[in-house]
Amino acid sequence: MLVLRYRRDLTVAPNGFAPSLVSAVARAYCQPMIFYDYYADVPDDVLTQFVTSRELGRFVTVNAAGQPHIGLYPFLFLGATIEMHLHRSDEQLADLRANPKCAFEVDEIHGTIPSNWVHPSNAMFATAYHRTVIFECDAAISEDHAVLGAQQQRLMQHYQPAGGHTPVSAEHAMYRGPFNQIAALTLTIRERKVKWKLAQNRDRETRTKLITELRQRGRPTDAGAADALQWTLDHEASR
Repeated sequence: MLVLRYRRDLTVAPNGFAPSLVSAVARAYCQPMIFYDYYADVPDDVLTQFVTSRELGRFVTVNAAGQPHIGLYPFLFLGATIEMHLHRSDEQLADLRANPKCAFEVDEIHGTIPSNWVHPSNAMFATAYHRTVIFECDAAISEDHAVLGAQQQRLMQHYQPAGGHTPVSAEHAMYRGPFNQIAALTLTIRERKVKWKLAQNRDRETRTKLITELRQRGRPTDAGAADALQWTLDHEASR
């Protein structure tokens, strides 16, 4: 049910509610994201293609006082590591100097469906579909110009493979000034968490019906959602 999908950071009591009631609601609904095995049943090569095809990813850090910060950045996924850069005055870089533990997330949002596509009257069946991959990492920071030049050139080769730019290097005068403003990050991946929430908890008949409903509704993300649900059927049939 959509209205009950809260997270742990939403436990502040609204005015007028008794603390005991809020605590009970928090215990029931404000739990960390759950990673069911059937949502994580995705081959490694499919996950790699998905991650590398994302244009941007969400980077999460936490400062010394426990305040999380999040930013949206271009990146390069190298399997065991992720490369990106930050401006040296960015608050997230200050976070990493105090605590190198961080998270990097990529996703594709496929939208929501109404409950009555699954059940004629039970609102609990309203849901959202998405594909999410989260990497828990340790960050290493470098301000070395040679490291920055090599990393920036790898990023350019990924995002602009046709060229059209002067190759990035620490020796080129055009790049030396900007290199004094940024820091290279290498995120070493400790754990990968996958949640492709695509109705895998429904039987084939229900998923087939949902695919038809999505294609008929025709919202901007519905065709992609239908394709994603179809992938689950094809993946199961291939085993």
